[in-house]
Amino acid sequence: MSALQPNTPLQCGKYRIKKILGQGTFGITYLASMQVIGDGCDMEIDVAVKEFFMQECNTRNPQNTSVTGSQSELFKKYQDKFMTEAKNLEKMSKYGDIVKIYDVFEENNTAYFSMEYVEGLNLDDYIKQCGRLPESEAIECIKSIATALKHLHDNKMLHLDLKPKNIMRRNDGKLYLIDFGLSKQFDDKGEPESSTSIGLGTPGYAPIEQANFKGVFAPTLDIYALGATFYKMLTGVTAPESSEIFNTGFSP
Repeated sequence: MSALQPNTPLQCGKYRIKKILGQGTFGITYLASMQVIGDGCDMEIDVAVKEFFMQECNTRNPQNTSVTGSQSELFKKYQDKFMTEAKNLEKMSKYGDIVKIYDVFEENNTAYFSMEYVEGLNLDDYIKQCGRLPESEAIECIKSIATALKHLHDNKMLHLDLKPKNIMRRNDGKLYLIDFGLSKQFDDKGEPESSTSIGLGTPGYAPIEQANFKGVFAPTLDIYALGATFYKMLTGVTAPESSEIFNTGFSP
């Protein structure tokens, strides 16, 4: 058993796990209910809860919900990145096109954050479902994503992993930018606030210069990924890797 089971409480019952939404190398995302109390209101709402859980080094204690293997330096290094993701997202929560963070906490020998639950598909799955998007719809989508990116860049932050899988499409068509695991915050001088290296991004969406990042605030890294996302919407296929495009261009 690696994931929390349905009906597991967190934060003394404030959250209660319903089911797994997704699981990756560094975390598990759950659908959960959150108890909302205040101003004469007592209700439950659905939220997404992301748990830091490294598949390579963590296991779940069979006697309880605590995570084992949390003492290694590797775990602590990536947990710090996880918490940075939560804090970066939290700062952007005031914008309606970036998924909202409700809470960041530690429990079960690991870390969690709760966020707005967007009921729908990620944009990649939606494109697969449609084959490709009509030009008019793709243009409206790219305008919405560009607006979310502008909010980030105005706050001296780079996403660094923009792609259709990191964009949620609500059932009514509204888009939300998600997954800030590779995001990087910069100060007013354009210098990175931490010395950790940036990720290489995703092939097909990351520009060549992302692999040779020089530590300077460069919105063009995200703009390239925005263009590649537009390409995927219009064609239904992922663009070639940037090095291939640089060397040989697009194939006919």
